[in-house]
Amino acid sequence: MIKHKVHVTTLPFGEKNIDLLSKYFDVSINPLGRKIRNEEVYEQVKNADYIIAGTERYDSQLLKRLHNLKAISRVGIGIDNIDIETAERNKVKILNTPEEPAKAVAEYTLTLILNLLRNVHDLGNELKKSNWNRSLGKSLTEVTVGLVGGGRVAKKLCKLLISCGIKKINIYDVIDLTKDPELDHPVINICNFEECLQGSDIVSLHVPLSKKNKNMITKKEIGLMKRDSFLINVSRGGLINEEDLLYSLNNEMIKGAALDVFENEPYKGKLIECPNLICTPHIASSTNSVRKEMEEKACMNLISLIDESV
Repeated sequence: MIKHKVHVTTLPFGEKNIDLLSKYFDVSINPLGRKIRNEEVYEQVKNADYIIAGTERYDSQLLKRLHNLKAISRVGIGIDNIDIETAERNKVKILNTPEEPAKAVAEYTLTLILNLLRNVHDLGNELKKSNWNRSLGKSLTEVTVGLVGGGRVAKKLCKLLISCGIKKINIYDVIDLTKDPELDHPVINICNFEECLQGSDIVSLHVPLSKKNKNMITKKEIGLMKRDSFLINVSRGGLINEEDLLYSLNNEMIKGAALDVFENEPYKGKLIECPNLICTPHIASSTNSVRKEMEEKACMNLISLIDESV
């Protein structure tokens, strides 16, 4: 029997999962040894029936050229890098791994929150310059954390924050969360967008990127936040207007920010020059166990399609 062709673009990818795929498919792997660039995708996947993908872009123009393609299985949650409408018209199934990374992203968000509150990043850099600068930070019990989005990551983060003794969490979502049993807790306040921004000491974004919420945080929204507050984004870079954030940080409209994601990655812009910004290279879900689980789930998503067709 002739095996369907699967191409794996995202790296690294475990040998065990390659072996798993090879039982069902003719497997090829991104040969570059690095993250694939958008302009390199077509040449690698043009003959593929299935793709195990990272965050590289699959826009309408590219999808229309991939005549053999039957499905894209994302290693991760986000599918905003894929033109869903074109995929649906071309009968290309889109699969992802939403459950696996949620816990790791929640843990990483808590890491950033504590880092910002205790000024770990800045004080550490100062000490490396032989500057023994000590300062008072804040405990979690002293602040209100605002979450934009009330999905998997936000719910897991709430549990972590509550276990640390936080007194109040504001949550905003476009859907009604008031009857969600997982968010029924005395410290959780379901509120509107403006209240979430105005009433929180830290605002953390936990929503997928869409045409409707692109640039949902601009100077206008930052202007609603407290001047001594912080902004965190571990979701998608396009949620924040980066030029507006740069202006806001340089003009101390807020005290600081932490970004794990950028609109264009790898990021090489001026934000990384801001002393009041913590920035990391899209690693919120990057733990050994989570990566393994995401890869395995991405493989099983495709294997399940094969089983369904038998």
